[in-house]
Amino acid sequence: MAVTKLSISLDTAALERAKRAANAEGISLSSWLSRAAEEAADVAESRAALAEYLAAYGDPDRDAMATARTELAELGTGQPEPVDQISARAAALARLRGQVPPQRQAE
Repeated sequence: MAVTKLSISLDTAALERAKRAANAEGISLSSWLSRAAEEAADVAESRAALAEYLAAYGDPDRDAMATARTELAELGTGQPEPVDQISARAAALARLRGQVPPQRQAE
């Protein structure tokens, strides 16, 4: 990854908050600011894409949105997942990637 050095100015309070956040995550301020810039750019691009979609197709139909929300809720989409399922999926993916040996089931 190419890195470009630059000089920026930040509000003192914003700088202190960024330093605390980076320190809490155990990463450099530069890494934290780079990630924050990426996240902010993602949000800006998402907003632009939404505005483009709405300009082309208009606002979504309320009844269709309600139906879609109901169908998604019935499928369990967007609902909290039990920890044991999260752990089982993570272990299965790790085994598929060859990262850990498969565990034997208790006999």
